[in-house]
Amino acid sequence: MFKLTNEEKYEVIQIVLQSSNIIMSKAESAEDIKTIEQKGFANYVTKIDYDVQNYIEKHILNIFPDHQFLGEEDADHKFDQANPCWILDPVDGTKNLILDMHHSSTSLAFWNGNDLNFAIIYNPFLDELYEANRNEGSYLIRNIKQQTIRTKEYYNLQKTKLIINNISDLSHAIVAFGSSPYDRGIEINHKVMFQVLYDIFAQTEDIRRFGSAALDLAYIAANRHHIFFESKLRPWDFAAGILIVEESGGIVTNFHNQPVNIFKTSSILSANPTLHKLVLPLIEKIR
Repeated sequence: MFKLTNEEKYEVIQIVLQSSNIIMSKAESAEDIKTIEQKGFANYVTKIDYDVQNYIEKHILNIFPDHQFLGEEDADHKFDQANPCWILDPVDGTKNLILDMHHSSTSLAFWNGNDLNFAIIYNPFLDELYEANRNEGSYLIRNIKQQTIRTKEYYNLQKTKLIINNISDLSHAIVAFGSSPYDRGIEINHKVMFQVLYDIFAQTEDIRRFGSAALDLAYIAANRHHIFFESKLRPWDFAAGILIVEESGGIVTNFHNQPVNIFKTSSILSANPTLHKLVLPLIEKIR
């Protein structure tokens, strides 16, 4: 089991921040944003996705040459769970990026050979970084690029500790969901999904659809909404978010109320413990 030092965590954060310059500079370039490959229905990748992944992978493996790297844009997704592995979504919310919505993120998680141990989700448009360390809590670091100019020490970063809400009534809950558009007509009955969505809407305060599962999970920890669910997500979509939610006191399971295998495609349901228990029966139709 590999344990990261604080110096190594700071180096990784700096790599992710530096990679965001690719997003911010090339988002201004019509050529790069329009260099789009369609991997499947409603599933897009731009040159920016590839460039960010290549940058992060290269610099992470320079520091940790013996570690594995699992990136969304890799052609081969083979790995050994007994050994350390970095799990990356270079741009979660690619369609949002294409549409210039400024709601996309880079999501990076570290599997130490035994469990998720370190995670960061960074929204470069808001300069907000969500961070979690196993058994050390979850934090939101605002204006992190400016902070890293002023300090070179991990412990000197100004952070806001994230503690999950204690809402116990569905009628007070804001729900975020993902529609799993990539799997339309294949494995998911979307007609049933939207019937379930209506049932949930009828019992809660309101519904949101943001288009970045990583940020959806981070927002659970930050109490920007209170329940999140999606029928089918991939490891790079949820690995970092799971640790961030759990370290804030929240719960993340699949629709069967089982722990999520972070190396396999899975459904995701996340909330505080009380809301999770209350909303779980409403999800039964789409299990």
